[in-house]
Amino acid sequence: MSASSMKSPMSAHVMQFSELLADLAVKDIKVWVDGDRLRCNAPAGALTAELRDQLQGRKGEIIAFLNMATAAAKQPSAIVPLQSRGTRIPIYAVPGHVGAPSSFLDLSKHLGVDQPFYALQPPGFDGQSEPMDRVEDIAEYFARQIVEYQPTGPYIIVGYCSGAPTAFELARILGQRESEVSCVALFGPLHPTTYGEWPRRLYFIARGKAESFLHETAKLPTFGARLRYFGSRLREHVRALVPLVGKSNEPVATDPVLASRALLKSTAIAAFQRYTPTPYSGRVCIILPNKAWLRSGAAPHRWLQVVPHAEFYFGPDDCNEASMLMEPDAPAIADLYRQATQKQNT
Repeated sequence: MSASSMKSPMSAHVMQFSELLADLAVKDIKVWVDGDRLRCNAPAGALTAELRDQLQGRKGEIIAFLNMATAAAKQPSAIVPLQSRGTRIPIYAVPGHVGAPSSFLDLSKHLGVDQPFYALQPPGFDGQSEPMDRVEDIAEYFARQIVEYQPTGPYIIVGYCSGAPTAFELARILGQRESEVSCVALFGPLHPTTYGEWPRRLYFIARGKAESFLHETAKLPTFGARLRYFGSRLREHVRALVPLVGKSNEPVATDPVLASRALLKSTAIAAFQRYTPTPYSGRVCIILPNKAWLRSGAAPHRWLQVVPHAEFYFGPDDCNEASMLMEPDAPAIADLYRQATQKQNT
């Protein structure tokens, strides 16, 4: 899970799935998983060549997505098992402000089959419950769910981006109740002051947008491809501005899923802004995408005010915070996590 206003690659990734499944539902096209196969039932003429290509090209991802959703429905509402087997200390991970458990899919895969990994889904993500506007309340909700699912520790608590404060508070709550928290790992954590200080917030958002743009254009093979990408991004910004300058008073139809996610995002950011961390004596590992991110405006060094013994680990120079848990950066970040836990066990 981040507290910036820009759409992260992972939120776009999840949105693509949501849009694809919504498009299929409108056309009364049903998809389901049968073992290791993706099945489809569609009315005559409904399954266009474009939709067929999308289903074929992303079959593995869609199967993983549907399996995760099915597994989540069988668990306590906050617990989403990404890897339920293994002998290592289980990880319970708090996503960023969009609340997407799938943001940890790639990382959990690279941590291996012996590492139990559970993502935590916040209230409001399912569109049925109301989001909470205090970090302390969200952490308390997660603590109850974790103890219900696994009554005794040890636990490893993970937080990503703006989910870091909730993970930090969650570890404090569990520790106060004498549950063993082996380690708290914060991936690219934002400190609440990132959004509490306007100059810092603007700098962080602007830098993030620039880094994301440069990261994506660097992947493109030709100048022409980069120019086309720039044009597409520019058109996106223009389209986003159109509703702001339009004068129509006609009601706009709103997708209820998108509306609930937007409410969750705004509520989570408000909770993040008003949270004040307090001292914590347990082990904390802060894993940053790269050393330059210390100057990103995210203020990771301010965590030392409440955890002066925190350990810092740095990813490769070309790693981007918005995609650090995804391919192709996930293997390097998984290695950093293993370094931290191996150090603990020595």
